[in-house]
Amino acid sequence: MNKELELVESMDKLSDLMRKFQTQLRSGDLKEYTLRQLYYIELIDKNQGISVSELAKKLEVKKSTVSIAINQLIDLGIINKIQSNEDKRFYSLQLTPKGNQIMEMHKQVHKNTIKKVLKILNPEEVENFVKIVNKITVSKL
Repeated sequence: MNKELELVESMDKLSDLMRKFQTQLRSGDLKEYTLRQLYYIELIDKNQGISVSELAKKLEVKKSTVSIAINQLIDLGIINKIQSNEDKRFYSLQLTPKGNQIMEMHKQVHKNTIKKVLKILNPEEVENFVKIVNKITVSKL
């Protein structure tokens, strides 16, 4: 088998694994949330105090697209928009207690998946995998 075909097949397998992970992520108590909502919650958790504009830049999408998603999360009681005391035009995004609870469940799914991976790969393989993924993602195919 040639290298290109092997690479395509490996990418397909990795894609299948990601779909399984996403299915696990959307099971149990998290099943009522979309993957997009969970992703926004994760980004806000990692970037407490981020603005809608900053989030749009990070996601490389229009501000209006992010605003729609943020308003849904506000309506669900998952995030709050906090107005700045210094600049009344600026609003930062923060998780509510409900949002923090969702994020903890989300992190637990990640931890469970990582535990499974660590049972399969040795430390050197983990290091190589991380390097390879970083190299590919930095290249911005």
